[in-house]
Amino acid sequence: MGFKIEQVLNNMLDAASEEVLDGWQDIKPCVELALQDEKDALQDIVQAYEAGDLTNEDLESQLEDEKVALETALLVCRIKTKVMAQNAANAAINALTAAIRLAI
Repeated sequence: MGFKIEQVLNNMLDAASEEVLDGWQDIKPCVELALQDEKDALQDIVQAYEAGDLTNEDLESQLEDEKVALETALLVCRIKTKVMAQNAANAAINALTAAIRLAI
């Protein structure tokens, strides 16, 4: 059967989407990019493990490192989403303030 990185990345994206129900469409492109950025590293880890270059302990350690890297990338996604929401709220309040000033 073998390891199919594209299928695994799709499975990872599906798993992430199940955890982020609200606002998924807003962060989906960022999550996809984060997973694509991890693709080569994940593929290299699997190939090294299949070749016998990594022990089970090494594999667990490498995957933990990749988890931290992915968490960091996903935190950036969260920050980007928060910034977009803040910018939208600021723009809306600025429009309201301008309308109030014109009315007075």
